[in-house]
Order: sequence, then structure tokens, then C-alpha cells
Amino acid sequence: MKQKKTHNQPQAKSSGFLFNFILFLGFVFAVSAVGIFISGYSNFQTQWDQTEWTVATAQVVEVTDSQVNGTTVYEVEYQYEAGDTTYTGTAQRSSDDLKAGDSLTIKYNPDSPDASTANLAVDMAFIIQASISAVLAVIFLYGPSLYQKKKQGGPVRRLPLR
Repeated sequence: MKQKKTHNQPQAKSSGFLFNFILFLGFVFAVSAVGIFISGYSNFQTQWDQTEWTVATAQVVEVTDSQVNGTTVYEVEYQYEAGDTTYTGTAQRSSDDLKAGDSLTIKYNPDSPDASTANLAVDMAFIIQASISAVLAVIFLYGPSLYQKKKQGGPVRRLPLR
């Protein structure tokens, strides 16, 4: 019996450990980007809502320090007046630049004056962190495929130039 000759399509070689590891890193960066964005957006939204709050000057009542993960954190207790009522608030700081009797600029919620914050700025660092993780995810997920296609001589799709 005569055997038929068949022309098999070239089989792709197994990708190898490094290829799979780089794809795994891409997946980790993608998950990281999503996690950073979700957790950062919640804080951002809270801080954004606080931009409308009333600015006031509070008086520092007490400063205590504690160790958190090997870092000294200073807890500042302050008092402020809203209307005819005195309220108390706390803030955490990384430096001991305040002492009892010092003034501290705060914001409080005019609709609920017992809610206050000493954080006056909107922190958008999460956007930078999430963006870096997202770019790394794209590089690590898409890059090895492009490299493998180029190495095997397959078509590499490129964006059209304008």
C-alpha cells in the first residue's frame, strides 16, 4: 500500500518557559492595574467630594506617635469650631512638625460639621501607578507574541501611518 504524502502545516514550537513567564507577568500587571485603579478611585472620589467642604483653622490638642510596620506615624488630635459648637478630629502624619497649641488648616463638611479632614489636596498618584501597570501589562502580554511572530516570519500587524 502506497502512503499518501501530506503537507502538514508547520507546528508552532512550544513557547518555552521564558515566554510563558513573561505572559504571566503581563497578567499580574493587568490585575495589578485594575486593583490599583479600583482602590485608588474610591479614595479619589472621597477627596474630590471634600473639595467643596469649608476650610477652617483648628488647634492641635495632642500629638502621639506609634510604630506601624516599622515606620513612626504621628496621630494629631485637633479641635475646631463650626457654628457655636466645638468639634474634635484626628489626622495621621508622617512627620512631627506639629505640637500641642499649633494651628492646623482643615476642612469640615458643612452639612455634617463633625466630619473633618486635614488632607487638603486631591491625591492622584493612583492614576500614575495604574497607568504604569497597564502599560507594562500591554508590553508583557502583547510583546512576546509580536516577537514570536517576527521570529517565525509570520505577518506582524502594524497600525497604519497617517
